[in-house]
Amino acid sequence: MVKLGLIALINKPFIGHHDWNGVFYSNIARNYLRLGLVKTGLGQVTDFGVVTQPQGFYTHYPPLLTLIMAGWFKIFGVGDWQARMVALMFTLGSLLVLVRLFNYLKFKPWAVLAGLAVGLTPMWRYFSLMPSQEALIVFFSLLSVLAFLKQQKRLFYLSVVLNGLSGWAGYWLYPWLFLLNKRRSWLIKAGLILAVIFLAHLAHTYFLTGSIIGGGLLEALLLRLNVTPPPEFTWWNYLILERQRLTAFYTLTLLAVAAVSTVWKRERLVLALLGWGLSYPLIFSNVVFVHDYFNIFFIPYLAVAAAYLFKRSKPVLVIAFCLLVFWERNHFYQALTVTNSFQSGYELGWQINQIVPESETAYVVGSDEFLESQNLFVSYYGDRKIIYLNDVRSLPNEAKYVFNLDK
Repeated sequence: MVKLGLIALINKPFIGHHDWNGVFYSNIARNYLRLGLVKTGLGQVTDFGVVTQPQGFYTHYPPLLTLIMAGWFKIFGVGDWQARMVALMFTLGSLLVLVRLFNYLKFKPWAVLAGLAVGLTPMWRYFSLMPSQEALIVFFSLLSVLAFLKQQKRLFYLSVVLNGLSGWAGYWLYPWLFLLNKRRSWLIKAGLILAVIFLAHLAHTYFLTGSIIGGGLLEALLLRLNVTPPPEFTWWNYLILERQRLTAFYTLTLLAVAAVSTVWKRERLVLALLGWGLSYPLIFSNVVFVHDYFNIFFIPYLAVAAAYLFKRSKPVLVIAFCLLVFWERNHFYQALTVTNSFQSGYELGWQINQIVPESETAYVVGSDEFLESQNLFVSYYGDRKIIYLNDVRSLPNEAKYVFNLDK
């Protein structure tokens, strides 16, 4: 189990690759506990330290993830392993739904094993413990597909609602399910449900901020749509980067098997899941260009495609395939597990937490390079009111707790 990466990172602080998700969403969940659901108005409060009155709200996503994390923290306490366990539960849930899906498709055990090889990839081994909306979206999307195929209407609509409350990537799944030529009325109703959820999110944003695009919602949308792309973005560079990332995080072995399966079998379900996996990288290219883990929506496609190809294969071929998937990028995965880009912010934060009383203010003086990359981690682990300055000369006379990083 440790080798698969589902447990190995459970106690690691949020100091590694893309671990800003962990501190950002954990802080919001912590604020829910401290302020209460009424005072927050169910809004995702982004203020750090001792918060008496909410000032900033995160409106880019619905709050289902952080509400679940808050409930989990209420039971088990606030901490890094507790936050990671939320993501792990949804990862394991996704694997379970995949097994149920494969059983519905009447795949033999060896085909099921081949499909579950996605769990051996660095993408799922590493990001299985990253608290983010993607863990929820993959789970509820797979549940939607299973319920849709099994004609479980109530479960289907429930999974649509929860998917919509998790984030936006799940929205793009349902149009592709029209390829299955089944229960089109269900999919139309699913679209209406998601439209209502999105409008409700805009209304909630207005309630919290006084604007339906408050909290930078419109700016984030335009950025993610690449309406104003950064200078370094070109589609050629993006495609090259995506090729490198997909082979690194999913392995060339799994990609090749999925490609052969797609062309040879031409199963409608495989094509629908491929379409969903491609939707986010093509429509929201900027976010995938910056954040490699948004390629996680290829997981259902790769799993189902591999299972179809190995539907009647001999056990030795499946075992060899799984071993290759595990071995091919295992060194890359091991490198991911020891990344510590934000360790200095984590250590400074804990130092502040131990030294500065809860009611006092800490002043951190440092370079823009340090403050821009580390301040989120300092603020979360410090759990105090912290003011960041570039120049020691800007310190007020009453400054009592000063952490000058230039010394």
